[in-house]
Amino acid sequence: MTLRNVLGPVVCLALAGPAGLAAQTPRQASPFAAVRGYVFDSLLTTGTLPGASVSLSGPTNRTITADQRGRFFSDSLAPGRYTIAFTHHRWEEIGYIPPDRTVDLRAGVVTNLFLSSTAGDEIARRVCPGAGAEAGGAVLGGLLDVTTSRPIAGGEVRVEWSERVVSRELGLTSYVKFAKGTTDSLGRYAICGVPTDVAMLFRARVNGIDGAPLELDLKGRILAIRTLSFDRTRGQVDSVAGPRGTAQLKGTVRAVDGSPLNEAQVLVLGLDDGARTTATGAFQLDSLPGGSHTVEIRAIGFGRQRQLVNLRPGQAAEIDVRLTRVAVVLPEVTVTAPARTAEFDQRRTSMAGAGHFMTRDDIARRNPLRTEELFRVVPGFSIEPSGGFEFRVVSTRGTGTSGRCSPEFYVDGVKIVVDPQTGGGLPVTPGEIYGIESYSGSASTPAQYQSQGGCGAILIWTERGGRRR
Repeated sequence: MTLRNVLGPVVCLALAGPAGLAAQTPRQASPFAAVRGYVFDSLLTTGTLPGASVSLSGPTNRTITADQRGRFFSDSLAPGRYTIAFTHHRWEEIGYIPPDRTVDLRAGVVTNLFLSSTAGDEIARRVCPGAGAEAGGAVLGGLLDVTTSRPIAGGEVRVEWSERVVSRELGLTSYVKFAKGTTDSLGRYAICGVPTDVAMLFRARVNGIDGAPLELDLKGRILAIRTLSFDRTRGQVDSVAGPRGTAQLKGTVRAVDGSPLNEAQVLVLGLDDGARTTATGAFQLDSLPGGSHTVEIRAIGFGRQRQLVNLRPGQAAEIDVRLTRVAVVLPEVTVTAPARTAEFDQRRTSMAGAGHFMTRDDIARRNPLRTEELFRVVPGFSIEPSGGFEFRVVSTRGTGTSGRCSPEFYVDGVKIVVDPQTGGGLPVTPGEIYGIESYSGSASTPAQYQSQGGCGAILIWTERGGRRR
């Protein structure tokens, strides 16, 4: 079943006369009819749709391609009743087909048509009844094989996010919630009930193999549409592995005025790959895995930008990025380090070798999507899959079975509850962290953070909070 069947009529004809015809401009006596207008995309871009295909079936059969401004025109048409169909490859990728409409074309008359898709909010409410600020938004799209471009049936697409609860008994507790959808025979999926106001983890899974971690943020909108590609020829994504594929990403980073940006940083989230632009703003990344990935572009004095890219093995994808300047000149200020900074930095300089310390700069260089990923490289710790998209951090030097057990977690000095079986997701994103202290056993753990579990402790210090009592 296509979105066409779900949505019903979605074409809008500019009404200004009988039978859905717009104002008709008389011409000199002619035995032919003509049609003109433009195609508007209310679904993906909220703008005109260059390259849209408009097909007329009737006394004269003709297909017209909209120009760079989304406009189309055709004359020398025999008068009569026509069926109007229009589409675009971006709609086809998500299985969306506007329904056909009929219009009467008359000799010597130019008929003006306004063709538009349905607005995204309406689609979300029809696919997910009740979608909105209270019930959450919707994510629709398709899942394709990156090598063949054929749809993948039976795949899973999942969205997960964290919700935090503070209580006197448990302190800060994080709950991981998720919503998922399974692709149909045409590779299409629909996920309902996702939050519209927070960034989420978004990824596909096929035959037990996870795709790359992606970022999804509806930014207050009710609907997001994402077409994902998946490389079924490779194994599980591993952010610390070496070269993982044959895909390539290259492009140019510029300011909004078109001037190239030198030394801008281009990163592939979830991987260690990164590059810096040259004086011409150009960059190139090689040996990347195929499939959908999130690319982050940063430059000093400019706003960060993230893009979803689909990489094909053995081929190069290109992007042209424009960054907006955000830097402002501020008056001089005096900064006083809070107690949490002193506590972290004091131990970092005086207890060398007792624990493992990770600074804000260390975290920025690794650029993880989730905080758990940082512990792949921390001595005495590892991360383990715990079902679905979950991971848990474990100590490999503790006193638990086989030396593997769950450490205690503290955020800004407050103990937090993390399920030792599922992990449940740490309630702090990498961008919020000032520093991390990791102690894999009781002997090295600071006295005030020791427990009887014997599995050590992880102390996370954030940019926004200090010690709480």
